[in-house]
Amino acid sequence: MQTLICNRCQRALLIFALLSLGAYEANVIRKIIKDKPETDPKDHKVMSNDSKGKDVPVDIAPPDHMDGVRIMRGGQLNKDFQQEVFLGPEHADFETIPEKEGKRRLMEIFSMADTSKDELLDLDELTAWISLQTEKHFQEALESSKKIFPLIDADGDGIIHWDEYREQFLKQRGYDKKILEDLKNGKSALKPHDEEDYLIYRDRWTRADEDEDDILKEEEFLAFLHPEHCKTMLNLLVDELLHDFDANGDSKLSLSEFVSMPMMDSEELEKAAEEDEWVKERLKEFRENMDLNHDNICDKEELEAYLDPRNRQHAEGEARHLIGSADDNEDGKLSPREVLRNYFVFIGSKLYNYGRNVHDEF
Repeated sequence: MQTLICNRCQRALLIFALLSLGAYEANVIRKIIKDKPETDPKDHKVMSNDSKGKDVPVDIAPPDHMDGVRIMRGGQLNKDFQQEVFLGPEHADFETIPEKEGKRRLMEIFSMADTSKDELLDLDELTAWISLQTEKHFQEALESSKKIFPLIDADGDGIIHWDEYREQFLKQRGYDKKILEDLKNGKSALKPHDEEDYLIYRDRWTRADEDEDDILKEEEFLAFLHPEHCKTMLNLLVDELLHDFDANGDSKLSLSEFVSMPMMDSEELEKAAEEDEWVKERLKEFRENMDLNHDNICDKEELEAYLDPRNRQHAEGEARHLIGSADDNEDGKLSPREVLRNYFVFIGSKLYNYGRNVHDEF
């Protein structure tokens, strides 16, 4: 016998489960809900023409993955970060091309980054190169935003009303005209995962709307889709991260909260890290890249610096990491030979990361 449960009851049961379990299990539940929508949004995307004139689906929702940012929406670490900031927007190509071609391209990158032309990459050159790739990601986000904008701006007046975006967003999630009308009249409700996204996007829209008219111009729409590239929107990303991990509501992140084990002390976390690669990675990320003053707490200022892709500290930190990983003769610089010898360090490798990816799947 099948038992039907209303949306409100389902939500109440979910909240009870989240409160009853530890933060780690709560995040797992939250991820399962978000990753398995009841309707596949791919079937309802806005269509656009690609470079060959072929219709292709375009997702109008803000992306979960932010190129050049160390963490994704929902709190997962960006495992492609190193490749994104060193190889730039073409980083994905290196996973599919033959190694010989990859090494040739890598040497082209080396030559462009080597501004002194002494066939060595020092810290300043590598930092400058990484900063340049971050700017390329910004330009890519800008182009993407400009492409999506006219698809939503149905009347072509150069601005997007919230009602225009809401209708397209809900259509993309599989709601037809009848359901949209029922939603307006209060006769229907959004599915739980859609309601969560809807509230988040509504908040983003309001914050991106600088003149508070519920209308977004092109530059405001860029801030809506890619808040990581807008200084005034970084606090939104901070709030979203705190929403996911700040268990005690003090507007800060402790080490244990970021690892999703808020009840553990430092000694227990260290023990957990020995047994769990996921915990180990998050401890490392918190200590090396987030907690700038090393007090085991990240306040909003530290979180904003962490989430800002244009923060020079990220570029310099990644440059130091790459030199530390590939500087075989320990002279503080990278030679072409050292870069080629450590090819997979620079281009990333799905095989190299296989163990961690399998853990994330479970």
